[in-house]
Amino acid sequence: MKNLKKSSFVLAFLLAAPAWAQDKMIPVPPSGSVTLTLGEYNRLVELGSKLPKHVEAAPLPYSINRAELKFKVANEKAMGAMQLQGETFAKGETKVALTSGITVLDARQEGKNLPLEQESGTQTAILKGPAEFSVTLDVGLPLNIETGRASMSLPVPAAGSAQLTLEVPGDHTNVHLNPGLITSRTSANGVTTIEATLVPGQPANLS
Repeated sequence: MKNLKKSSFVLAFLLAAPAWAQDKMIPVPPSGSVTLTLGEYNRLVELGSKLPKHVEAAPLPYSINRAELKFKVANEKAMGAMQLQGETFAKGETKVALTSGITVLDARQEGKNLPLEQESGTQTAILKGPAEFSVTLDVGLPLNIETGRASMSLPVPAAGSAQLTLEVPGDHTNVHLNPGLITSRTSANGVTTIEATLVPGQPANLS
C-alpha cells in the first residue's frame, strides 16, 4: 500500500513538472520586437546621428559615352562626320575635349552651329550642364597614296564605344583595319561599305 502511494506521488509530480517548467521559462518577445542593451541602443543612436561621408566628384566634369564615325573615300581624301554623345556633370559651362588630329569643317549641337576652340591641337567646345549632349562634327582627312594602295590614320575619340562606317570605291575592295574589328562588309554599285568597332582613344590605321 505504501509503495502504491509513493508511485502515485511520483507520477503526479512528473505530470505536473511540464506545467511548472512552462511557468518558469523566459517569455519570448512578440513578433517584430527586438531587445537591446542600453549600450547597444546608444551606439545605434550615435551611428544614426553621424552625417554620411562626402561623395567625391567625378574625375572629369564630363564623359563621352558613344562616338559614331561615318566616312566616304573619294578624290584622294576621306570626308565624313563624327557624332559624339555624352553628358556633362558640372553645373554651368563645361569645356569638353571633342577630337584632335583631324580637320573640323563644321560643328553643330541640336542643329545649331557650335563654336569650337583649339587648344594644343585639340578641338574643344563649351557645353552647359549638367545635361546630356549630342555634337556632330563635319571632318576631313587626306589619304596617303601609294601604287595600288591608299591609307589613312583616323583619330578615334576617347569614348565609351566607337563605331565606324566607311565607304570606299570599287567592288569587293580589300580594307585592312588596325586596331579594331570589321563586323560587316558589303559591295553594291561600285562601292564597298564596311562597318567596324574601333578602339576608343587609339588612332585606327586603315588601308
